[in-house]
Parts: sequence; structure tokens; C-alpha cells
Amino acid sequence: MKGKHTITVSNVKLQFTLDLTRNITIIRGDSGTGKTTLVGMLRDYERLGTQSGVTVRSDKACRVLDDMDWERRLLEYKDSIIFIDEGNRFVGSQAFASV
Repeated sequence: MKGKHTITVSNVKLQFTLDLTRNITIIRGDSGTGKTTLVGMLRDYERLGTQSGVTVRSDKACRVLDDMDWERRLLEYKDSIIFIDEGNRFVGSQAFASV
């Protein structure tokens, strides 16, 4: 991923705006600052589209990697921004650490 990409994720209560400029970006913050909420909103949008009540504005597709079939899904995602929540079961797995 080259260049700057601005992502806005919103619903009726919240809005997140991120400017990404690197291939890998880690979103850090204290507990309760909205990281998991952001990923949840993206997951809802990915599954339900506009019926989710979430709006996503981005020049790249935003995908959430959140299941045990992550290897296959990761190979399928082309030209996308991938979000992974630290609470996923596979994040700490040996398989994911070797990628």
C-alpha cells in the first residue's frame, strides 16, 4: 500500500477518521478508547453493508480478519486495508506469529 489513505468509519453515535501512510499500522491506546469498537463497526459493515447503520469512506476496501480461516481469507484480500483486533483467538497463535 503506497501513499496516504484516509478512512472514515461512522454511525449515528461515533466517527473514527484515520490517516494511514504505512504498510503496517498498529492502532494503540488505553482500554476503552474505541479500538475494538472501530473493528466491530467495520465487521458489521463488511457483513451487512449499509443495513448495519455504519458508513465507511475509504479509497481501499476495509476488511476485518477475525476467524480461524484467516490464512485463506488473507490470500483472497487484494488491494485492501486489513484490521485485526488483538482479542482474536488466532492473534497469539504460533501460526499467525510465523507469517
